[in-house]
Amino acid sequence: MIPLLERIQTAAQLNRARMIDFTQRIVATPSLPGHEGDVAAIISRELHDLGYDEVYTDEVGNVIGKIKGGDGPVVLLNGHMDHVDPGPVEGWPYPPFSAQIVEGELWGRASVDMKGPMACMIYATSLFKQLNLQPKGDIYMTVPVMEEVGGLGTVHLAQSLKAQAAICGEPSNNTLRRGHRGRVELWVTFNGKSAHASVPDLGINPHFAAAQFILALPGLDLGYDPSLGLSSVVPTMLTTDQLSRNVIPGRIELTLDWRNIASESPADILAKTQALLTKTLNELADPVEATVEIPSQSWTTYTNFTQEMPMIFPSYLLAEDHPFVVASHRALVEALEREVEIDVWRFATDGGNLVKAGIPTIGFGPGNDRLAHTNQERISLAQMDEAVVAYLAMTMALAEAVP
Repeated sequence: MIPLLERIQTAAQLNRARMIDFTQRIVATPSLPGHEGDVAAIISRELHDLGYDEVYTDEVGNVIGKIKGGDGPVVLLNGHMDHVDPGPVEGWPYPPFSAQIVEGELWGRASVDMKGPMACMIYATSLFKQLNLQPKGDIYMTVPVMEEVGGLGTVHLAQSLKAQAAICGEPSNNTLRRGHRGRVELWVTFNGKSAHASVPDLGINPHFAAAQFILALPGLDLGYDPSLGLSSVVPTMLTTDQLSRNVIPGRIELTLDWRNIASESPADILAKTQALLTKTLNELADPVEATVEIPSQSWTTYTNFTQEMPMIFPSYLLAEDHPFVVASHRALVEALEREVEIDVWRFATDGGNLVKAGIPTIGFGPGNDRLAHTNQERISLAQMDEAVVAYLAMTMALAEAVP
């Protein structure tokens, strides 16, 4: 009998041309958050054609494929179909939705983040059917909406799909990931008194309060983790209630981007920011009022499902000796026949939403994550080849590692 690894490698190679064609078609199909309908239809058809036992789209627009298994642990593979805006077309070496292949790399917006990795997961999971492999439990291939704006899709599906383990397929250069810092957005509002710029003594200029607060930000007590590093907070946007350049604004709104370690909760972050804001206001000569909040935003999916979401991406971190980390690493080393690094992501993913829902999550994906969200975005076809074998090996290993 041909060893299982050799059978998997052969099947993956036979599917290679078809998988690349699928990847090109979905990369060539724009799918900004809230506008994923066209690409969802392509993905759904591909899952049907690949022989998934069940394929359906839930009320928010997530595409879900199921491979039926035994009564053992359920494993969930998680991608996403939305992407960030491509920006000016002029900066791209190749048009952002051309999906051109140049020197072994597939170019385009979402090729790395994350239609390329998602295609690999879809094809890896289909090998259970092609190779007549019976998984211990059901396998779910989930392709949610709106990851880029907070994870509405994954938050929704994690409420209805109960799994014992998950793989988040964000790009990692085919190395293992066990967590990441989270993201908490803060809005700080400064209220002064508007006046004509020629008579500043008649107003209270909130710019000075905002400036003093921003200068004090580096002095905040930030959390630290040996694996995730130091939390960070940076001001990203500042807007006023005025459009005229010769008017002192009455209100300034400042946006902060706080990247937090797993042990630093949104409530902790809000309290730290409020304490700094109070201290800043007490040191001002003018009576400026200010508030800080973690905002929520209402999002509507392409299926017209509307939900309000707080601007929070949860952080998470699995221990280095966690059974899923150990089992996944062993499976990757055996399947890829090389050493595999274990690290953390530098950005937030839907893995945090899965862990928050009680599903321990391992990260792995083809592609250089530093190319995501840039006009140099492209994915290595060689890494995609490797990832198909890797995803199947990890899926089987996680099912065996569930206590």
